[in-house]
Amino acid sequence: MTEDEPARAPTLAHRVEYAVYRVLEGFLGLLPLDLVSLIGQGLGLIAWAASGKHRRLVTRNLRIATAPSAPSPGDLRRLVRDTFLHSGSNLLSSLRAALMTPESLRDAIDFEGLEHLRTPTAAGRGVALVWSHMGNWEMLAQLVPELGDEVHGGPIYRPLGNPLLDHLTVERRTQQGAVVFNKRDGFNGPAGLLRGGGVVTIMTDQRAGGHGELCPFFGRLSSCTPLPALLARRTRAAMVTLSITSLTPGRWRLRVRPVPDGARTPEVLRHLETAMRDELTDVFWFHDRWRIDRTRPLSFYTKESPTEPARLATVPTRLIVTLPQGRTDAAETLGRILEIRPDARIDVFDAGDLPPLPEDERIVRIAWDRDAPPEHLEGLVKRVDASHPAPLDFALLLDGNPEVAKASRALGLRSIIGCGVTGKPWTRVFPTPNDASGWRELADALGATPSSGAQ
Repeated sequence: MTEDEPARAPTLAHRVEYAVYRVLEGFLGLLPLDLVSLIGQGLGLIAWAASGKHRRLVTRNLRIATAPSAPSPGDLRRLVRDTFLHSGSNLLSSLRAALMTPESLRDAIDFEGLEHLRTPTAAGRGVALVWSHMGNWEMLAQLVPELGDEVHGGPIYRPLGNPLLDHLTVERRTQQGAVVFNKRDGFNGPAGLLRGGGVVTIMTDQRAGGHGELCPFFGRLSSCTPLPALLARRTRAAMVTLSITSLTPGRWRLRVRPVPDGARTPEVLRHLETAMRDELTDVFWFHDRWRIDRTRPLSFYTKESPTEPARLATVPTRLIVTLPQGRTDAAETLGRILEIRPDARIDVFDAGDLPPLPEDERIVRIAWDRDAPPEHLEGLVKRVDASHPAPLDFALLLDGNPEVAKASRALGLRSIIGCGVTGKPWTRVFPTPNDASGWRELADALGATPSSGAQ
């Protein structure tokens, strides 16, 4: 909320939510931190068993993050389960830690690499601290006090939806000496703190939408915030990354690493990946970080074309494709997709009657019996999904095959696009093109950015 923006009036739902929160944290305040952490693990285990939707999301994210050295199916399931356990532990213990004194909280932390913060701040130089949704985030408040009373710092934060909880959170942060910056308030506040030798913490693992810079993140092309590199460059601040990892119930390690001066966004993201890999299961993988658009799955809504940044990606964007019988020109769509997005991998269903396809290792033929019972298609789509470390992203069914569309929906694909069809489960429908040029234009439409630039 800016200074000129009126405070939001809390609704009845906000007041009920606030009351429940205060009762919960009051109860947790009666328990030791290690016990709260264990209770959180138990709740995380229950969530893992009960929520298939979130299991699928976490699995998808971890498949992308681990694609270069893909774990076995059993190891992947253990990573997913441990992510739920750690997330439950970190969530509850963060609530408990917010009620603790700095002195008692300090006993729950092991620090590593603090010299990478102390050296620049001792010289009067600001530090942009890059971190992710990872670990017990209340531990972050202990970093700046470790540097001495003369150093000030705090986060750029997104206001909470509940104004009562938002006010409580900001009040607690500022009472402990932090300087907080609403991300809606712009660049000048954080830049001023950095120029004065302070520390600004920047959450850097979220999607940046149409305002981001396109670069690989864990090898997968994504829209990433350029803010840390921009702030450091404009203020001559140092940059560091932070990881927060669980050691034992009720104890965490905060590890600081330097980022080279002058690092641009792609390099900053590579250093952040290193920090997150300290313990992937401590990362909050419940954000749909690599979500594609339902109607334009090749677009990032940025002014920047994805074509050149996509050449640096090592984890592909994957799609399954069916082609209409007797339309040899339909293969033009595939060639154009690879021109727009060099990071694409296209799995084409092949019933033995495909037209000539571009000779490209990124196009993979999948044997398919058109006369097979529809119930067999779900298994086929699942096998195609599992045939590569990275998950499938969308279905492009140029023949409008309804059974493949249903199987794609059953797998949970976000975007299912067809030609000459109507209704569900299609997320976008095109008329069947008349010629090769029309098929190429269809591919262009999948990567187009609307003139409004709004996502």
